[in-house]
Parts: sequence; structure tokens; C-alpha cells
Amino acid sequence: MNKIFEALDSTDRRPVNSSNGDGSFMTADSDRPASRKVTQITSPGVAVADEPAAVATMGPAPMLEMDPATRQELIRLTHTLFLGSNGARVVAFSGVEPGAGCSWMLVRIAELLADADAGSVCVVDTDFQNPALHLYLGANNNCGLSDALIGQQSVRDCVQRFGERLHVLSSGSVGPRAEILLASSGFRLLVEELRAYFDFVLFDTTPLATSSDALVVASRTEGLAMVVEADSTSRETALKAARHAAAANVRMLGVVLNKRTYPIPEAIYKKL
Repeated sequence: MNKIFEALDSTDRRPVNSSNGDGSFMTADSDRPASRKVTQITSPGVAVADEPAAVATMGPAPMLEMDPATRQELIRLTHTLFLGSNGARVVAFSGVEPGAGCSWMLVRIAELLADADAGSVCVVDTDFQNPALHLYLGANNNCGLSDALIGQQSVRDCVQRFGERLHVLSSGSVGPRAEILLASSGFRLLVEELRAYFDFVLFDTTPLATSSDALVVASRTEGLAMVVEADSTSRETALKAARHAAAANVRMLGVVLNKRTYPIPEAIYKKL
């Protein structure tokens, strides 16, 4: 926990580039178990995991706009969290509060992973009340996570593929009351099924300040990346969310500062 609190203390002192108000800074836990060594995000990769047999192919995902500076920040963030020697494979993302830009960031990181020579990527929307991943990717939400959890459809039938390596499992058609399904043994088995199919699985979750669902999801993964909105989320609120994660035995992989703005030119920050 000390590393997390130190990261929160330092967020207002670390300059971060931004695009459309979105930027990022990751402080990662260096004690994570090692997984695999991968290359830089510079060239198309090849999916190495076994793909679900009935994946619906939707065509290439639309690349969301980023300015070059923001892209470089997100590449650094992606390497820190996933592609280093101690990188994770299965991670939950959650904003501390609504509007932190968690879904925006997760989709961009997933696109960068899909473009890397690192393997296949699946993003999963567990926010049943305010699902967003299918909107960012132009996917449909007729069949998704909730449908698979109630046994209405198999997870293989619900996963949609964009290009060769990026996949999405949307929230599904069951609706807001599906949250109770996240605590079921079926969800635990589904996470393991996705882990077996894909090299990287990224879960988009509800905001930590409004629901405990994010911690339920994160407890089934290697840990949580917490997204803090600059100039909006208070330090006290972020610390409270981090303490709740620790109390739930959820591993905090890092804190991401998003939507950073500069009241003075960035060049001056570099001299401070």
C-alpha cells in the first residue's frame, strides 16, 4: 500500500501529455510475478493463443484518435503494465469516479497491445449499467458477458473479433441487474476460459466510488489499474478507493492519472 500512497502523493508533480484532455501516468508494482518478454510496439503482431471457434469477425476496429504525445504516453503505460519482464496478462481497469476516462484508456491500450508482437487481446465490459466498450469499438451488444453467465449463449458465440488480434466481449443483453452474476462461480470459470484463449484480457469495470463490482471483478484477475481524473478526483477519494481494494485483497498494479492539463507550458514543468 505504501507504493500506492506515494504514487497518489506524486501525481500532481508528474507532467503528462494529453489529447482532448486525456493523458496518463502509471506507477506499477515491481513485485508482480514475471510472465513473458515481448517486443516494442512498433509492428503488427501475430495472435499466438487458440481462438474461440465461433468468434464473430467484425473487421478492423476503428483506431481512436490520439495525438503523438498521448500515444507515446500510452505506449509507455502499456509497456509498464503488460509488456515488461514482470508484465501482467489479466487486468481489471476501474475509474475512481464516473467520467475518469477508464473505458477510453482501456480501449486505446488494447489497440496498442493488438498492434504489438505480443499476442491476442480481449476486452471485457463488466459495467452492466453503463456499458461503453461496444460503443468505442463499433460492436453490437446483443450478446455478451451477461448472456454467457446465465447460460443463454456460450462465451465463444458472444466474443466479437476486430482484425486479427483484438476481440471484445460486450456487457450483453441481460441488463443492469446482472451484477450479481459477477460473484458467481460461473464468472470465475469464464475468466479462466478467457485466460486460456487469449494472451491478454482487460476488464472494464464500474467506478470504485459507486459500486463494489470493480473489486469483485479485480479479485479474479492479477490486479487492478486505478484511473484517477486529474483536477477532479480528490486525493482522499482515491486513497479511500485504494484502501478498499487492499481490504478486499485486490492487488493494486498501478495508479493512472488521466485528463492532465497544464496551467503553465509543459517545457517549464521539465525544468522543475
